[in-house]
Amino acid sequence: MEWLTSGLRRDVCVLLYGEQRRAQRLKSAIEARYDRRIEPERFYGALDALESKGFLDKRVEGLEDVYALTDAGRRGVEAHAEWLCERVGAGADGRGGEGEAGENGTGENEAGKSERTGEGGTES
Repeated sequence: MEWLTSGLRRDVCVLLYGEQRRAQRLKSAIEARYDRRIEPERFYGALDALESKGFLDKRVEGLEDVYALTDAGRRGVEAHAEWLCERVGAGADGRGGEGEAGENGTGENEAGKSERTGEGGTES
């Protein structure tokens, strides 16, 4: 899905999964997550793009815009989460039971020396 190719758009949708939020609270949550300021033009541009593609609904409550995911937005987040689980699971299981690089699964390198101590035999 094209909308998930943008990290900001993806994160907006993840934060809206199962709830609705006011735009400013949504922006603050993303800024807190990454410990950096997001330019308002970039943030609101992402919201506009998601809304125009049918992934977000916007309603006005008082002076503020409130956003929620549409069914298409929820399906997109779920599909992305499934893909992440498959990839992360494959990464953990796809090593074939081998240890980290340079190890033969026993904590020793091919010469029989401990990776941590550089000595043969047991670690002290």
